[in-house]
Amino acid sequence: MLDLAPHAVQAFDPAHPAFDPQRPLLVLPAQFEAARPEVRRRYPPSKAARVMRCGSTETCAVATLPFDAEAWLMPALAPEEDLRGLAGLRGVMERLFAPDGCPWDREQTHESLRRYLLEETYELVDAIDRGDPDGLREEIGDVLAHMFMQTALAQQAGTFTLEDVLEYATAKFVRRHPHVFGAEEAVSMETLLDRCEAIKRGERAAKGESAETPPAGTLDSIPLAAPALQRTQSVIGRAGTAGLRPASVAPTEAAQAALDASDVGALLFAAVRLARERDVDAEEALRMTSERFASAFRSLEAAARVLGSEPVALESGQHAAVWAAADRSPL
Repeated sequence: MLDLAPHAVQAFDPAHPAFDPQRPLLVLPAQFEAARPEVRRRYPPSKAARVMRCGSTETCAVATLPFDAEAWLMPALAPEEDLRGLAGLRGVMERLFAPDGCPWDREQTHESLRRYLLEETYELVDAIDRGDPDGLREEIGDVLAHMFMQTALAQQAGTFTLEDVLEYATAKFVRRHPHVFGAEEAVSMETLLDRCEAIKRGERAAKGESAETPPAGTLDSIPLAAPALQRTQSVIGRAGTAGLRPASVAPTEAAQAALDASDVGALLFAAVRLARERDVDAEEALRMTSERFASAFRSLEAAARVLGSEPVALESGQHAAVWAAADRSPL
């Protein structure tokens, strides 16, 4: 009656309710109760399904699927309709980058998308800093979309596939957490970190980086594109871990010497050293200070608007308060 080829359809299993909406789904009466919330979650309410009832088939919207039917047959969704599945996003991206896809997307490369990925990543961090759940959801979606763009490009070029990426990431996190996925126990944070380093050495050996092979430099894996303060803090930390002895000049003395020499780069480097010495995230510290300054300036602007004026017309003490918010100088 439903003309179903066994190999082309999947049956709903309440014990394992996950299914692929991009393939037809057969639901029998004993499964209606368990299937309905899952079906409504994955299919548009107005999507037409086929229903078998009283020996005949009829069309019915997903939102009104009857419980007195003999079977529901959900149609296969197109990728752009499969809004709640990773396979849907993957299909959309592959379609956009296909020869008959979007002209703009077809012209993109890994390199040309780089700046957009950085922008989306910073927007994600900003949503985290704002404590904005809705913004966080959206920005994670934007970053995830970029991951699928990059893999779609790589798949077209024949360099690797999404499955290759998933295999690498899953295997890596399982391998590096034997205390979670294996029989080992995390006795202390120190032993946990030591074990992690041992696992990394094993990974390098598996790649053929033996004693005869020059190992990668300690700093090689720190991205050049990382924010300067964050990268500098990582560079200093890794150099110390690799055996660099502590500096003989304290960060505060180095900062004063940099000021005397008008060397802004050395001054910032000294500030990062001080941050590490005091166990402070330099990038986050500057971000928070910058936001204090921005908040104070917004207040100055608001005060000027109330008076129908511009910030420049306000009293000098109000301007000094903006700077004081950031540099903690006396008013």
